Amino acid sequence: MALSVHAQKSDAEHRSHHPDVYGEQSQLEPGITTGGKPDKQPSSGNGMARGMEAGMGKMMDGMMEKMGAPKPKDLYPSLMRLPELPEKKREEVLAKAVGRMKAGTAVMVQGFDALSRADVRQDFTRMQSAVLEIEQGLSQYNSGLAAKRALTEGQAPRRVALQWFKREMNLLPTVSSHEPPRFLGMTPLHTGIMLVLIAFAVTMIWMYVFRMRRAGALMEELRQQSPADADASSKTPEDSQKESPSANTADVSNTVVPNGDAPAAAIPNKAGRYTGPLRVTGIFTETHDVKTFRLAQPDGEQLPFDYEPGQFVTFSLSIPGQEKIVKRSYTIASSPSQRDYMEVTIKREEHGLVSRHMHDSVKLNDLLEIKAPNGKFYFNGQGVNSVMLISGGVGITPMMSAVRYLTAQCWEGDIYFIFSARTTHDFIFEQELLYLQRRHSNLHVLISMTRAEGTTWMGPQGRLTPELINGFVPELTSKVAHICGPPAMMDAISDMLLELGMPKNSIKTEAFGGEPPKEKAAPSTASGTEPSAEASTHEVKFVASGKQGKSGPEETILEVAEALDIDIESSCRAGSCGTCKVKLLSGSVEMDVDDGLEDEDKADGYILACQAIPSTPVEVEA
Repeated sequence: MALSVHAQKSDAEHRSHHPDVYGEQSQLEPGITTGGKPDKQPSSGNGMARGMEAGMGKMMDGMMEKMGAPKPKDLYPSLMRLPELPEKKREEVLAKAVGRMKAGTAVMVQGFDALSRADVRQDFTRMQSAVLEIEQGLSQYNSGLAAKRALTEGQAPRRVALQWFKREMNLLPTVSSHEPPRFLGMTPLHTGIMLVLIAFAVTMIWMYVFRMRRAGALMEELRQQSPADADASSKTPEDSQKESPSANTADVSNTVVPNGDAPAAAIPNKAGRYTGPLRVTGIFTETHDVKTFRLAQPDGEQLPFDYEPGQFVTFSLSIPGQEKIVKRSYTIASSPSQRDYMEVTIKREEHGLVSRHMHDSVKLNDLLEIKAPNGKFYFNGQGVNSVMLISGGVGITPMMSAVRYLTAQCWEGDIYFIFSARTTHDFIFEQELLYLQRRHSNLHVLISMTRAEGTTWMGPQGRLTPELINGFVPELTSKVAHICGPPAMMDAISDMLLELGMPKNSIKTEAFGGEPPKEKAAPSTASGTEPSAEASTHEVKFVASGKQGKSGPEETILEVAEALDIDIESSCRAGSCGTCKVKLLSGSVEMDVDDGLEDEDKADGYILACQAIPSTPVEVEA
């Protein structure tokens, strides 16, 4: 470039080498410089710069002409060739811009007129040509307007030409004027996603903190219990023997605990039984004198023991006015398949100490100390394909446990449910039985009312009879029967079934509730003489307490112990719960019922104090 600059002596010489580029400019602006004065000594550098600008203008002319744009003549090439217009030249260019606007207007008027005429004739070809003509006129008008506005506003000529070129080439950027609102530089979509992620993170952190706090509480509880466990494990057998049995019973038997107090620790034992507190979570009225109590774990976990349908639970209750802990057993009426809670259904007896306390004093959220499960009177459907469940009064509770369990398991065998009540007001679980009967075709229900006079009862009336049972249950002798109710009712039903040919070992019974202690028989004075003491009494020695006494006729060991103020745990007094079992060290006894004893208990020499009547002098470990 340096050599070529030195080779060109003047601007005119340079122009002579490019007549195609500088021909038009020579006519438009001869001798015009940046300042608008004649250039007497043009420099070769200025000449080359002007040559480049003129070449660019020529190139733009050719490109726009090839693209079909209207030929701009010398308007925009003139603007591109001059970096700045002198005043005289500015007026000339402005006049050309105005002329271009007028020409564009004339073309558009002509196009609209042609379009109108073509539209009347529906000449679509002419209509299309007219539209193109209008667009050409609009482009001319727009280019002239842009140049006039730029010159009027004082913009640089080259900038005006480049803006026109970009617009004609459709190179100007498109900017949306309706940009969505942003929050911290984010679109609404991004903002929503960030909020969801933040909420998820906060939830995870809260769950982690909650679990850590719970784990800390459990560790603290274990740390508080560990000293007691260590003390218990450090005791020697001699220390254990020195402790009083009655003291042990008092320590374990915490009963109704005020709300908010910590429950006593649960104690599982070798037979899978549980000793500890359960919380009253529901109390439901079944009839005018029967309520159902729902009990669950204080911490909301599942029950800490398993049981069979028909087994019972023993409550240890601290009742105002009673010096000792009172224990009573009640059948679990709920189904073993329900693991979150268990239920007992209790009838309020006017002279019943515990039933009155349960109905009148126990309330929601109370903690009751229990021991469960106990009892051998249950039916889980194993081994047979049909069963008779016969009950009277509140003895329906173990039968409802069985029915609820069997239907929950969809047991395929036939269930013959026979129930006797006094009136319809005493019909416990009536609606539930009707619902289960409608839902399970293998459940057959027979209800008899003994005092139906004056009521709307339309079913069987009176006590159960052999004819009623035999007509209800087909092939009765091949069934097994479970009977629960008052002792007199059970004896009568058992005799009926035996008369109908049912084997004795197919009949299972359980006395519901316990009978009050028998009163000691008064000495007979009809003959004026006292009965022989040797013939009617036997010596009973209680080794652990160091006391002894004599049993009267038909007097149980439990009654002798109570007369001597010896504490032997008891509950049902019917031989079913096993609470009163003691070890017989010597002598012999007679027992009508021993259902509360396991086989290993019998092998180890245990007896039931509530059933055992001495037949010889005896020694017991109590």
